[in-house]
Amino acid sequence: MTRTPPRMLVLDLDGTTLLADGTLDPRDIRAALALRDHGVAVTIATGRLYSGTCRVARELGVTGSVAVMNGSELVDVATDRAVHARYVRPGHRGRIREILAEGDLVPFLFGSRTIHLGPDRRYTPYLSIWTDDLVHHDDPWACEAWHAADLVSVSAVGPEARLARALEQLHAEFPGEIGGEIFRTWDGDGFLNLRCPSEDKGTALVRLAQERGLTAADCVAVGDWTNDLPMLRVAGRSFAMAGADPAAVEAADEVLESPRHGGGAVAELAVRVWGLNVA
Repeated sequence: MTRTPPRMLVLDLDGTTLLADGTLDPRDIRAALALRDHGVAVTIATGRLYSGTCRVARELGVTGSVAVMNGSELVDVATDRAVHARYVRPGHRGRIREILAEGDLVPFLFGSRTIHLGPDRRYTPYLSIWTDDLVHHDDPWACEAWHAADLVSVSAVGPEARLARALEQLHAEFPGEIGGEIFRTWDGDGFLNLRCPSEDKGTALVRLAQERGLTAADCVAVGDWTNDLPMLRVAGRSFAMAGADPAAVEAADEVLESPRHGGGAVAELAVRVWGLNVA
């Protein structure tokens, strides 16, 4: 029986589609446009905010929606409007603020398009992974962003032990209602990200496929890090970048020759999966 070619490609951005400087390899732009002309939908599932994603989506010729903030929002590229969103519940925000303040942590508020932070600019380069739209406040604990309708995530920096205690307390007070993960900044500081626990890149891939009349089985997904695991596991066929996090390599069906941050993933997939010559 002849295997039906996949009809959709879902791309992670940082470490996968983008070069180390945040730009696109011209080969990948040509490949994405060739796939689109071949009838293959190309879209994005990223941890970035939409304001840090829309330029790349348009360069790749994406039509329809992209998934941002690890699936917390799906935004239509043509209209710049969210078509699906799960924001931090207003009833949880006051307690989140209290617990982070009690831990003497540094807060960051991720709106749908903008990150709100205090006057200290030491974390600006790291936050620019998500977007360049950063707004500094004299007192981040009192800024209006805490009450914004589109608060996608509340994050904080500090010692990992204090972050872990804050996360444990929130999980205890709001079981199953607040999702969180702790990782490290480039400088080795602990970084806590809090958002809706029901959304990830796996749920996003399913929604992106349904929007286009497809299923997860029709999709190819490619990524390089632990936040990509849900979509690598749910896609009909999945790839990890060369040099990807070991968990991503284990979750993927195959590993690309293209290296993390090195470009060429879309071009390689166009040849490897769809047999298109995009040189």
